[in-house]
Amino acid sequence: MKLICVFLFLACSGCKEYYEPPSVKNNPDYLVVDGILSGAPDSTYIKLTHTRNLRDTAPGSPELNAIVMVQGDQNTFIPLHEIGNGLYGNLLPLNTAEKYRLTISTTSGKQYTSDLIPYRQTPPIDSLSWEEDTTGISFFINTHDPQNNTTYYRWQYEETWQYHTYLLTNFDYVNDSVVKRTDDQMIYNCWKSNLSPTVLLASTSRLSQDVVSHFQFNYVSKSTEELAVMYSVSVSQYAMTSDAFQYWTNLKKNSEQLGTLFDAQPSELNSNIHCSTNPSEPVMGFLSASTIQKKRIFVSVNQLRSLNYQPYYLPCQTLGEVTIGISANDPQKIYEYLVMPKHLFTLWYYDGAYHAAQNFCIDCRDHGGRNAKPSYWP
Repeated sequence: MKLICVFLFLACSGCKEYYEPPSVKNNPDYLVVDGILSGAPDSTYIKLTHTRNLRDTAPGSPELNAIVMVQGDQNTFIPLHEIGNGLYGNLLPLNTAEKYRLTISTTSGKQYTSDLIPYRQTPPIDSLSWEEDTTGISFFINTHDPQNNTTYYRWQYEETWQYHTYLLTNFDYVNDSVVKRTDDQMIYNCWKSNLSPTVLLASTSRLSQDVVSHFQFNYVSKSTEELAVMYSVSVSQYAMTSDAFQYWTNLKKNSEQLGTLFDAQPSELNSNIHCSTNPSEPVMGFLSASTIQKKRIFVSVNQLRSLNYQPYYLPCQTLGEVTIGISANDPQKIYEYLVMPKHLFTLWYYDGAYHAAQNFCIDCRDHGGRNAKPSYWP
């Protein structure tokens, strides 16, 4: 039985009885190629990892120290430089008059080569919009190709949101002294980001015009912190060939339907990347080449009619249980609460005196975000 393509980020849950092909149970170790060739000003990044067992929660191991090259059918050769942890990249001067392939040489002596693929021109994103209902926000995309040349579309998005903690502090304790925090040291506001977890595709092949209208690509619940202050989503749009579209369609079906014995059985993914040294060895991934079009949209909590979010810092509202007064004449307390490794408290000034508040009430980074404001943020 050929390798039944299963991208191994699917996890088992509940009490369902899962279908596992023998090839997956035997812990195959195949190369996974993830990325898209894109010309300047968008950098090309190719991620090389290895497959893992369906029930394995550890990430696939990266392919290190490989020689990765982009070759054109007009005798152009451009290397992709190793960035780290299996990631390779470079700025590529690609053009639509040339076809390209990817070649990979690993330290184990294996050679991988993709088919020659066209460099597609992606039309701009016309607009992004959102609509509110009682439970959340739906996000939509509109795009079209007046030349009727695109037909097959794929999207990825990165969502970023701002949140804040309960207490605001302007002070820190450094080298036995109270110091005022600079703007970039403030820890009241933080930002988190996530990449799109699903495969987003659309085809206009059955339409009279190459138009994608009101395609929903994301939904955010009002019960989550994403909408508590300000939310933003940036969408990347790619043009694809029909073969690439079919590959991603199968991958989407596999990732969404694989589960019980009553689900549709996983289909084989036909990659356009091949192992030259062992033609029978499957390769995971499908290489595409296109320009990338991007657009971003913001939603502020002030624009919403309602919000159902319960802040993570609710226990902090009982300040007597999370703050401790500190005297400047008590260096032992200062050391225990502010200086010692893995301290749980941060300096806070209130009502004419310094206190120590538990980090989760005063340091937004304790909730997993970063206090560095993104450059694109209003």
